[in-house]
Amino acid sequence: MVEEKKRIQWIDLAKGFCILLVVLQHASELTHVDYPLSVQAFGFRMPLYFILSGLFFKQYEGIVGFLKRKTNKLLIPFLFFFFTTSAIPYWILLYPDELQHIPYAFKYVYRFERVMFNGPIWFLFCLFEVNLLFYFVQWLSAKLSAKHQTALVLVLSCVIGFAGLTLGVLEINFPFYLDTMLSVLPFFAFGWWLYRHSSILTSPVNYKRDILVAVACAVVLFFSAVPVKWLVNRIPVEGVALVYLAGIAGTMMVLLVAKMIGHLPFISYWGRYSIIILCTHNLLIIMLNWLLGRYISGGLLLFVVFVVTMFLCHLLLPLVKRYLPHVTAQKDVIKV
Repeated sequence: MVEEKKRIQWIDLAKGFCILLVVLQHASELTHVDYPLSVQAFGFRMPLYFILSGLFFKQYEGIVGFLKRKTNKLLIPFLFFFFTTSAIPYWILLYPDELQHIPYAFKYVYRFERVMFNGPIWFLFCLFEVNLLFYFVQWLSAKLSAKHQTALVLVLSCVIGFAGLTLGVLEINFPFYLDTMLSVLPFFAFGWWLYRHSSILTSPVNYKRDILVAVACAVVLFFSAVPVKWLVNRIPVEGVALVYLAGIAGTMMVLLVAKMIGHLPFISYWGRYSIIILCTHNLLIIMLNWLLGRYISGGLLLFVVFVVTMFLCHLLLPLVKRYLPHVTAQKDVIKV
């Protein structure tokens, strides 16, 4: 996470756009209502998060410090929300009077089922794994010159990524989201490359150039996007060659638009604390869909559920920041 004095406002805005798409997608899935350009959103929504994470990747003082930081920022939030909003509710709802079934409910601990009550938290665990894998890839190339190191990191990341895509095409899943971890590594590596070999974070906005590039990226995204399901690592055979093209094009489009705008009320704020929204929004959608689904349906239901979910998330943010800072990556549990 970027320190307060180093925060880049338009990065928060880009993350805000992304979390809005995440909430919209999950509202669409639970209300069973499609929305326009959903395939294009599939093409870059999750890649954007992985690329942003790679953009700010650091090895810190070594593997121990690296593990401490990633545990604080990713693993502890995952474990907290995993137990409190998935494994424990699984036991309470299905086996409330049978204590002997507690171990069965906690099968999630070693297997991490792909379908959970609070499904979106899978991303935190997968991102933790991707960080470790990329750290190892960098370690393998550490003794090379800067030029050769970059080349080896990118080549290894692409080879690993295509291995993951192959598993997705063959519908072969590994536990702990390891198959998805392999598939998304090139996105993370692209973010790492973007920070070191481009001036996107430091160069001033050039509206004429940036608008043209953003439009070009939007066109590429429109024609290359495929409905990838990253959670289960499912990649359509006919679109496997376009997965990385669509993800990078969509990400660059969002980054350039966010950079030109700079800051938007609410959306930038939501982006800054997107991890809290990620961990809480699905539970709100489930509740709202259950309450409102009997009265309204179709596009109106999707719209109302989406808007009310974001409103409730906005109300929750200051409460969660104040009372649960250590399990939402706002404060460290492990001293670094």
